[in-house]
Amino acid sequence: MLIGPAGCNKSTMATKFALAAAEQNEKVLFFVFDETIGTLLHRSRELGMDIEKHVDSGLIQVIKVDPAELSPGELTHRIYHAVTDENVRMIIIDSINGYLNAMPEERFLNLQLHELLAYLNQQGVVTIMVLAQLGLMGTMSSAVDLTYLADTVMLFRFYESRGAVKQALSIIKKRSSNHERTIREITATKNGIEIGQPLTGMQGILTGTPNFIKEQPDA
Repeated sequence: MLIGPAGCNKSTMATKFALAAAEQNEKVLFFVFDETIGTLLHRSRELGMDIEKHVDSGLIQVIKVDPAELSPGELTHRIYHAVTDENVRMIIIDSINGYLNAMPEERFLNLQLHELLAYLNQQGVVTIMVLAQLGLMGTMSSAVDLTYLADTVMLFRFYESRGAVKQALSIIKKRSSNHERTIREITATKNGIEIGQPLTGMQGILTGTPNFIKEQPDA
């Protein structure tokens, strides 16, 4: 699960995973709720991620979903068909917020996603879910808490540093093994996604307004 406020590179990171899978000849099914396919392709191209050739070859299938026209079981049926009949090995849902808007009640979303993720896990399929939180800085909130369903949670945040708005990335959950617990700056450039060094000189980054701290001398 990729979680954070709007505009902090969650979709870009999801696209990077899709590109990496396609370059290994793995099929990807990419559901887009919050933007058009043209916008996705244009943004990816500007960030040095050429997924269009993989879309043309069929390795990446991008499906634009209108939440107003989505029945509760339609997305699940499409995913089941893709996995069993088309050998799709990665599913991306961008975003869960759009999927939530298509459901009559929140509890149905939890039940369907729990069953869907259990099935995909049994089939060895990688599932990437994007969840946009409310707000930009400070305390974040979500329309629904689905982090308990995910094996790995990547947290994206905006933060202020020396008069500039920057973005940070951290792994806050990894169920199957240990993980790096640092917070690093993340930037999206024409060369793609760049991950910086650990932000050891600041404290309170996840609040949006960190404090600079002095480096402690080595013992």
